Amino acid sequence: MSAVIGLASATARADEIDDLEPGNWYEIPNTPMRDVCPPNTADYDWNFYCQNAIGAWSGGVLDTARGRLVVWGGGHADYLGNEVYTFDLATLEWSRVWGPSDFSQIPWGGTHEEYDDGNPGSRHTYSGLVYLPPPYDTMLTAGGSLWQSGFYGSGVWSYDFGGEAWTRMADGPGEMGYGDPMLYDPQTGHAFRRANSRMYEYDPDADMFIPRANSDGGFWASDVSSDLDLATRTMVIMGDDRVDLYDLDTDTYEQDVTIEGSNVVGGGSPGVAYDPMQERTVVWTGGQNVYTFDVETRSFSEHEIGGDDPGPITPSGGAFGRFRYAPSRNVFVYVDSADANVFVLRMSEGQGTPPDPPGDDDDDDDDDGTPTTGPDGGDEGTPTSSGGEDGGQDEDAAGCSCRTNRAPGWTLLAPFGLFALARRRR
Repeated sequence: MSAVIGLASATARADEIDDLEPGNWYEIPNTPMRDVCPPNTADYDWNFYCQNAIGAWSGGVLDTARGRLVVWGGGHADYLGNEVYTFDLATLEWSRVWGPSDFSQIPWGGTHEEYDDGNPGSRHTYSGLVYLPPPYDTMLTAGGSLWQSGFYGSGVWSYDFGGEAWTRMADGPGEMGYGDPMLYDPQTGHAFRRANSRMYEYDPDADMFIPRANSDGGFWASDVSSDLDLATRTMVIMGDDRVDLYDLDTDTYEQDVTIEGSNVVGGGSPGVAYDPMQERTVVWTGGQNVYTFDVETRSFSEHEIGGDDPGPITPSGGAFGRFRYAPSRNVFVYVDSADANVFVLRMSEGQGTPPDPPGDDDDDDDDDGTPTTGPDGGDEGTPTSSGGEDGGQDEDAAGCSCRTNRAPGWTLLAPFGLFALARRRR
């Protein structure tokens, strides 16, 4: 099965992305996610409200084993659906690979970490999603603002892409917050998560959070994005008008670091993704141009980008993890809404390398993989696949950091030239 899937993915790659020149955006035509949203039923307008799986403080991850952007979100007063969406960068198609839970299994009123069918309740996911590659091949989620009350989600859940099932793990420490960022460290095989007043290291084998650096003043900031600078092993956290840095090796956390030159980070969560080709963290605040961030010099450089214009970042809170680097195509991929096309950005030469999918785990979205339940009551059959306005609330007594939609107030940096040469760092 894996050989067949790998051949199909390689064949499907003869597309415009292969010809995309460095320094350009490309809008992939006919790729709105809404095409694979659940159909409406007599109980609920699934196809309308599914827009908040992206629009309501929701994040994403990059499934590096298959070259797919994964989106999971909703929650609070915005959306009750807990389905999982993927955009395949080989076939350029969206799929709904799991869920949602049947309407009859979704309780109303109060706080619902877990639905009646044993699957996770919908939530704002912010930057609290992380992909753990094989041998785990799972998406981990922690924190967030739960359907329907908006209260904090204390549960930690793992979605197994091969087994197409959710598992509830040990709950996270109580001091964790709504929008705490989390990332994967390939050196240790662990996840790192910044809580309200402490860093935590998550060991997936032991299913345990290990306390790391703490802060008497607290780290709290919700609308942030994060990625790991592999060259310096630094967790780069940006958003809510500041830049924070955490050194994984020295267990040192620096809050609101001083930036040399202009600080381009505004009040919302920008796109933040590490580029191994340039050995820099790429920062996107909306529009065509992007920035790279140098951890050692604490400075931003602006890069003039051509091609299609992705426009502003429109969803509540910002981009979160829906802006990711995809090594399978050597592009950054971003989705802004359920009705917008997917955009990709190439920063350096090369078409990328198609991944070798996991073993015979029936991970092809068009095979006989079957979601557990569906909105029409029961088995949905094959996951939906297709080529192919936000309901955010003001901050409430539950403590959700939700705000009404607004364009982030970015402060732009004067150009530093196009594509500065990357240098080797420690």
